[in-house]
Formats: sequence, C-alpha cells, structure tokens
Amino acid sequence: MKRWMGLLLCAAAPSAFAIMQLPGYAQGSDLRMTIEERAHAITDVIALVVSILAIIGILIGAGYFAIGQGDRGRSYVVGSVIGLILAASAYGIAALVVGS
Repeated sequence: MKRWMGLLLCAAAPSAFAIMQLPGYAQGSDLRMTIEERAHAITDVIALVVSILAIIGILIGAGYFAIGQGDRGRSYVVGSVIGLILAASAYGIAALVVGS
C-alpha cells in the first residue's frame, strides 16, 4: 500500500515540480566565470570570519590587560594581530589569483 501511495503522489504532482533549474554553465554561460565567482565568494566569507575572530581576540586581550593579566592579554593581542595580517595577506593573494 505504501508503494502505491508514493506512485500516486508522484503521478499527481504538477509538472512544475518536475522542471529543474540547470546550473549557469549548463545553460550556456562560461564555466570559468562561475568558478571564479564562487572562489571570490568563498574568499570573502573566509576573510570576514577570520577578521571577526581576530577583532574578538583583540577585545579579549584588552580585557585581560584591564584585569591586570598583561602577559596573557599580550599573547591574545599579538596572536590576533598576526591572524589578521595573515588573513589580509591570504585575501590579497586570492584576489590576485582570481582576478577581482
């Protein structure tokens, strides 16, 4: 009975559900541009996430400085600044490679 219900639901579905949207490169657009757009979007998201985490790390380090733990605060701030520099460098290199 369960098998028949599935077949009946498939047969009763409107034809609009059967039409699938093809990817852009399958519709005649350039595959290389699609890959470049996705690579650019991925690098943007990664750079944003790393930048936010670095700013949070700097704020945590400032909090440790405020409560008197200078060594621990310094390690947070230095690590966050290094991470921010590495993220900016990676984003710049990716922008050169992708060609934005």
